[in-house]
Amino acid sequence: MNPIRVGIIGLSTGGGWAAMAHLPYLQKSTKYNITGVCNSSGKKGKEAIDQYGLKSAKAFDNIKSMCASQEIDLVVCAVAIFSHYELIKPVIEAGKDVYVEWPLCATAEQAEGIQQLAQNKGVRTIVGLQGCVSHDIILSNRIGTPLVTQIFGSACTGETGTRLVERYRYFKDRATEGASGQVMLSIYVGHTFEPLTRLMGQPSQVSAQLMTTWPEVNIITPDNMILESGIEKTADDYVTLQGTLTSGVKYLYNAFDEGEGLVWDIIGDKGQIRLTGSSIMLNLGAPDYNIRVKDYKSGRIEVAKLHDSLDLPLAAQNIGSLYEKFADGKVVPTFEDAVRRHHFLDAMFLSTSEGGTQEKVTGH
Repeated sequence: MNPIRVGIIGLSTGGGWAAMAHLPYLQKSTKYNITGVCNSSGKKGKEAIDQYGLKSAKAFDNIKSMCASQEIDLVVCAVAIFSHYELIKPVIEAGKDVYVEWPLCATAEQAEGIQQLAQNKGVRTIVGLQGCVSHDIILSNRIGTPLVTQIFGSACTGETGTRLVERYRYFKDRATEGASGQVMLSIYVGHTFEPLTRLMGQPSQVSAQLMTTWPEVNIITPDNMILESGIEKTADDYVTLQGTLTSGVKYLYNAFDEGEGLVWDIIGDKGQIRLTGSSIMLNLGAPDYNIRVKDYKSGRIEVAKLHDSLDLPLAAQNIGSLYEKFADGKVVPTFEDAVRRHHFLDAMFLSTSEGGTQEKVTGH
């Protein structure tokens, strides 16, 4: 079988998500071949190709020229959310498969439009909700019927509480069109809820409280030098969610910016699973993640660790698993999953602004 030919939008020479999380797998795998790079200019695309040694890749001046190429099967969009819609649409219209990082779009309405277009065109889609690929490790029948699940932890181990790296300056701003545009909030809630819902069902209701606990941030360099201090932050950095899943399982979710650690409990009628680690960001994972499975009857506790079978850097492990599944024709998170998550975010936002429990949380 010929490798899937990949074009990457947003492969920066200065690092960034595409270089950190996508390249390690794509350069190593025999199932894919990087044949195109589209950056803000052809020159910048060529610089990225040279820096990363992408001998089969061509630099494209714009998205239109990449879409016209007969040497690309799958386009990967790994840029900031606010450009997703305008970049993804021509890719789908050209009939190419597409992988888009989460959040899919800036609003649920944009996400619905893109999902419908992809469905009409018959293209395969992936959305980067990659935390879901470890669900078979987290849950087993040993705990019986799940009754309650609860997640507590720090969203970013301090990254966006009082400090923001310059390239993520926009994380400080509160959305004006629903929760999807609140980038950091969308990222950590979306990534955490994807494995949860694949394990135990979609949310059927949500009651939410969101707030800004750190009204000012310092803008810093990657090596922690302060560039600007006391900058106003309006984005919510604390979230509490509770409700019921379609399976009947009750859920409680509590995330905040400053601090560290994750505790995720799945409580069943025969036992309990506890996943712990240094970060709530399940899409990234953490080197110290481990699982404890307790059997109520015997009192025995079994301890296990999560292992990467692909031998990749931490940030690339879950994404590598998504690429593997996609190449093998297996189930991956799609734009349809992303639309559901966008509507959940908007319901969460509405619950906070209007009060009470929101029952319509998936858009259907």
